[in-house]
Amino acid sequence: MLIAHLPAGYLAAKGAKAAGVSQTVFWGILLGSIVPDFDMLWFHFVDHGNTHHHEYLTHRPLVWAVVLGVGLVFRQLFIVGIGVGAIFHLMLDSIAGKVTWGWPFFDQATTLVVVQPTHDHWVKSFLTHWTFKVEIAVVAFAVFVFIRSIFRRQQSE
Repeated sequence: MLIAHLPAGYLAAKGAKAAGVSQTVFWGILLGSIVPDFDMLWFHFVDHGNTHHHEYLTHRPLVWAVVLGVGLVFRQLFIVGIGVGAIFHLMLDSIAGKVTWGWPFFDQATTLVVVQPTHDHWVKSFLTHWTFKVEIAVVAFAVFVFIRSIFRRQQSE
């Protein structure tokens, strides 16, 4: 996923809110939907691209399962939301990117769809792959839901 993590997280958070979760969980899910990619700062500025960022701890599902568990045990709804959002992020990454779901027990990374290197740069290959059209649809739907919610809020005032 290149552009749809936050929009997908927004849709998930809106769905959770419609199901009755608090505003705190809503914001936690939003943050969690992008927080695994904060490792891109390390990737670019420290590691200089030597290790794929999906190899870092921030892309290990167990880390976020522990965060979610800690949030549940201590009844910290924002932390619960972060854990949920981050796990959702990794599920989305698993569509066309490799995620090591079994870590630390085994290091086999899995993906649902392999994006073949059809262009000279990996970004071009992703931009021309059919999965990017799905991302565009997610972004468009999130924008639609966001705009609709603004209009509904204005009508209720």
